[in-house]
Amino acid sequence: MKKGIVIACVSVCSLCAVLLYFLYGSTDRTVSYRTHQVRHGPISDVLTETGTIQYVRTVMVKPTVSGEVRHLHADVGDRIAEGEVLAVIEPDPSQSLQLSRQRARVDGARIDLSEQEMTFERKRKLYEGSLISSEEFDRARIENTRAHHNLNMAELELRILELKVNVEVDSNKTHGAVRVLSPLTGIVIARMVETGEVVASGTSSYTGGTEMFRIGDPGRMIVRSAIGEIDAGRVRPGQEVRIRVDAYPDAMYSGRVERVAPVGVRKPGSTLVTFDTEIVISNPSLELQQGMSCDIDIVVEKNDSSVLVPASSVMELDVYKDMITERKDPALTGQVPGKRHIVYRCNSVESERSTCSAAYLESSLVEIGIESAENVEILSGIVPGVHIALDARAVFSALNSKHR
Repeated sequence: MKKGIVIACVSVCSLCAVLLYFLYGSTDRTVSYRTHQVRHGPISDVLTETGTIQYVRTVMVKPTVSGEVRHLHADVGDRIAEGEVLAVIEPDPSQSLQLSRQRARVDGARIDLSEQEMTFERKRKLYEGSLISSEEFDRARIENTRAHHNLNMAELELRILELKVNVEVDSNKTHGAVRVLSPLTGIVIARMVETGEVVASGTSSYTGGTEMFRIGDPGRMIVRSAIGEIDAGRVRPGQEVRIRVDAYPDAMYSGRVERVAPVGVRKPGSTLVTFDTEIVISNPSLELQQGMSCDIDIVVEKNDSSVLVPASSVMELDVYKDMITERKDPALTGQVPGKRHIVYRCNSVESERSTCSAAYLESSLVEIGIESAENVEILSGIVPGVHIALDARAVFSALNSKHR
């Protein structure tokens, strides 16, 4: 009876020992971890921000004379060509009088020239008949030449005045309506006047004149964004930018950084300092409009052919000498303190695998380069083709838990 009890106790103790061995002594050898094969591939470090689309060139259109708006030929959203009539203005009496006076000067100069030409022709015949002196003939010739110059000058001044105010002369040339012309080809983004409203000249008014229209050039558009001071040092002119507009989520536009403001701006009531950044859109579309919101991805750095591994397979450690002695991981046996990165390489001889037993995992120090949300660039430590553990932190915790 006693012998049977002893045998039973020994059997139970042996079974417990075997279970404890498999549970604790061989955990590292039996557990398998998912792996990933190291490959070449492109990677980029992207800074994501938001911005607003704006026209690079926006022109305010003001009248060249003061007067009453007689007709409006353009409205908000219209596409207009350079030189196209936007509006017609009835000039005020003072400016109409200025035009009338200049036309009267031309008419007077033309009458004077006709008189001087007749006088000169008459004295030329008298001079040929030796009836007047050469001095009197020369004076007649000079007066005739002066009359020609006076008429030319009066006509030139009239043309300049009419071009300056874009005057539209009626058939009798007694009255003119002023045309407001578009200075560029673009889109009317604002109209500030109505028919019958009195406007002030933009060339003679002390207040700067009345703004009638605002024209935007859709041929060149930019995105304005405020970059935080933490990331402003990474943004430089010439960097590639990917642009997604909220209004057209399926479209992708490209651009490049044009300018980063040298001085930061602190908004009222905020401690955040931002730097205004301009991004030129390389492929602007007519569907894009000023004021649209957009998301931008600034490619800070990229490499089209780098050694890539998933971000989860790389673990960053702050290792110091006094901590190294407490851990048995071979990757932590060094004398140089500082930031380190490790991966777990699978040394199994199997040619094709998606998992690897912990018994075949070996830690390796690596030097990293560009980091993205999904991948990390490896500069040294491993080569393409090898398999590494997909979850470095899980392996690290399992291999080092019994040494803590």
